[in-house]
Amino acid sequence: MKRYIVLVFALVATFLTAQAQLTEQQQIQKLNYAYQYIRNNYVDDVPLEPLVEEAIIATLKELDPHSRYLSAQEMSETKNRLHGEFAGIGIKYHIHNDTLVVRSTLPNSPAQRANILPNDRITAINGSTITGLNSDSVATLLKGDVGSKVTLNIERHSRADTKEFTLERKIIETSAITSVFSIDDIGYIACESFTKSLDSEFYSAYKSLGNIKALVVDLRDNGGGAISSAIDLTSLFLNKGDIIVTTVGKDKEVVYEKRSNGNLGDIPLVVLINENSASASEIFAGAIQDYDRGVIIGHTSFGKGLVQRIIELKDGSGLCLTISRYKTPSGRIIQRPYTMGNGEKYLADSVRFMHPDSIPRDSNLLFKTLKNGRMVYGGGGITPDIYINKDSLRISTSIIEAQSKGIFEHTITDYWDLTSLDALRSDYPTVEQFCKEYETDQLLWDIFYSYTHLSANDLTERDLHYVRAMLMATMAEQLYGPNERHYVYISQYDYVANEAFAIANSPQRMQSILE
Repeated sequence: MKRYIVLVFALVATFLTAQAQLTEQQQIQKLNYAYQYIRNNYVDDVPLEPLVEEAIIATLKELDPHSRYLSAQEMSETKNRLHGEFAGIGIKYHIHNDTLVVRSTLPNSPAQRANILPNDRITAINGSTITGLNSDSVATLLKGDVGSKVTLNIERHSRADTKEFTLERKIIETSAITSVFSIDDIGYIACESFTKSLDSEFYSAYKSLGNIKALVVDLRDNGGGAISSAIDLTSLFLNKGDIIVTTVGKDKEVVYEKRSNGNLGDIPLVVLINENSASASEIFAGAIQDYDRGVIIGHTSFGKGLVQRIIELKDGSGLCLTISRYKTPSGRIIQRPYTMGNGEKYLADSVRFMHPDSIPRDSNLLFKTLKNGRMVYGGGGITPDIYINKDSLRISTSIIEAQSKGIFEHTITDYWDLTSLDALRSDYPTVEQFCKEYETDQLLWDIFYSYTHLSANDLTERDLHYVRAMLMATMAEQLYGPNERHYVYISQYDYVANEAFAIANSPQRMQSILE
């Protein structure tokens, strides 16, 4: 009798599965029929490509907030970003009064080898003026195929004429490491993304710091990247057999373990995160926190615990499709809640901006760290061990708006026209000396106020402190290089980073937080 019942259930299950498959097949046939009928009978000629593209976009919008369609250009940019390279000439710039102003050049790039300097003005590209173009349009003109050439018309402040430079585009290998330095034997490494070579770049950066007693890793505003990169970087800090992350897909669960002891397993560690630290950043921070390996400081992270696979289509476009969820070593789900097909509400969700004590917690989402048994939270991002209240860092809306318009860059550009980079380099040969001795003069403040239509009376003490730090950091980038921009900003203002340095500098305090 039991065998008969089992057989009936098996037959019913098979029938239902066949019906479901048939229904799916019928739906696909329905879609194909509709497209063919439109193409053959619509009153005007209809190109099929945009119709198919819109259908794919609409379909993916009905899924989770991170699945999306990639155009051929977006697909190319995504691959370049994950590999940390693109074809170009290697300059960082901003647009000032319809002129492209060089902020800095990348090491060993065609621009650096051609001796293009900070504050050089690019007035034309391949004979065409850039007047009226935005940054994206300029970037398109500067990039191109490897080996192709681009001609720039450049004005230099020390010269009355315009000089023509013809550069050959090369593969520009961009580093995910944006800054490396040490203060009082505490190392600092900032990462802006998780490219496939991050672990080797990170270890080289660490070795360059020399003999340090603790390390601060800055993942603020790091939106993630390749999950393999997150696993590789985390492996540097964990021990053999430690679980780094677990992915749970439609048909299988994969556990990623550390196969040998990490090269950086002993260095005391502090990790900086904020509300824009996402995905791979959260894998790293989550594993470090779960093993009580280091102190996490800052704001609650974004809460992206979904893993995407990039699928390239025949025409060069692609799909970014969610294939699994991940769990931290303690079993936490980091993905914050979302409604299928409502990505706008998800992106507008401001829970991660709230103080952790104000966020309602489900008791089922409470976990314990694997070494010391500390309480940690799941269900939406990584909650830091030390939360820095955002209200305590608040600056005026007028200053935030000025920064979004690039006012600091515009101010320094005008300032260089009236002074001299070379003179300042001579007065302050090192960035450390610049930090300690340089005083912002009235000319610099007058230019800033002329752009913002503000005065000193309109700003709080914190605003003035922040503006001074940003002006000095922007100057330092052109005087000493991009790395020094971070050094100056942290030295002059960054309260969150300074708290991280203070914790890293106190073994007793670090131990008390972790225990």
